[in-house]
Amino acid sequence: MGLRVLRYPRIIIGGFIALATLSVMNSAYSNILETIKGELALSYTQSGALMSSYFLGYMLGQIPWGIIADKYGSKPAISASVLGVSLSTFVFGFSEGITMAVISRFLGGLLGAGVFVPSVRLVSSWFTSKERGTALGILNIGGSIGLIAASWAASFLNLSLGWRFSLRIIGLFGVGSAALIWMLLRDNESAEYGSIDLSSLPFGDRRFWILAVSQFIRLGSYYTFIAWLPLIMREEFGFSVIMTSTAMSLFNTAGIFSNPLGGVTSDRIGERNVLLLSFGLLGLIVLTLTSGTSSLIIYSSVFLIGWFINFVRSPAFTIIPNTFGAESSGSISGIHNTFAALGALAIPFSLGFIRDYSAGYTLGWVTVSALALFCSSILLLLKND
Repeated sequence: MGLRVLRYPRIIIGGFIALATLSVMNSAYSNILETIKGELALSYTQSGALMSSYFLGYMLGQIPWGIIADKYGSKPAISASVLGVSLSTFVFGFSEGITMAVISRFLGGLLGAGVFVPSVRLVSSWFTSKERGTALGILNIGGSIGLIAASWAASFLNLSLGWRFSLRIIGLFGVGSAALIWMLLRDNESAEYGSIDLSSLPFGDRRFWILAVSQFIRLGSYYTFIAWLPLIMREEFGFSVIMTSTAMSLFNTAGIFSNPLGGVTSDRIGERNVLLLSFGLLGLIVLTLTSGTSSLIIYSSVFLIGWFINFVRSPAFTIIPNTFGAESSGSISGIHNTFAALGALAIPFSLGFIRDYSAGYTLGWVTVSALALFCSSILLLLKND
């Protein structure tokens, strides 16, 4: 079954590039946040606001982009979104203070919100219910590769050119990617597109809200790791720039393998089982970050965190069309991704706030662990279909 999804190579390659580019634009700045923080004289709370402003825009863009994908198709939505987030990254490279940095990050989130949800719609229209997890998992490998590329490219460009020119170059790369994505992707002509009756969406279904809360915790935790792991490794564990980049590469390398395997596994044992077990194990592993320990254990913990937070990504979305139907999957995914973006706005910002007003990151990591364990517990309420 896994090889059958490759019968649509343009869809796989185009979606792969789109998610890779989005990840590069999302995370490039976080790998050089220490330099940005120093040059712009930012507090930890202000540094967290850079991530939160992005996800404020990302949250506001989810439902409109989902409706656009359901009405006009995924190809125009994804291509325009990659172009928008890339131009915003380019503009971020001209920031001279916190105001322009926050505005450009907000626009990046608003314009970049049209990649993942339309990708769910794209996968739903081309692949069967037993193939969607595998297909979306392959696309999500692009996201992990993008994170790895950003962790090294941004760091080394920063050393030679400074953070501003680094972000401008990365933004221009994204513009070129948007053109390539437009040429590769196509919408399934047999899929239904048109206006969505929002009153028909399953707001009264308990499963809708359980999955919405799990999305809040999933993406909030994910971007907490992306934003704050580099800083904690530098400040609390004393890692060098190269050691930190190596650790983040392990985090993202884990995603290369766990993204597709999470999709394949969910196609076989069910999305609910994958989500429940992965969040439970994630919550336990995060606690290893609360105490100083050897580099080997830190590297291992970062790899495992990367594994489980990426393992849940595909099933967290393929459960939507498999539960509520493919026709409204774009709109429902957009609403759920709004909750995800709210988590990505709130949780990284909260960790920065906690760090400013406490002696370290310990309380923040305990909070992230508790959220993951809570997510695992509420998923028990879903029927194991």
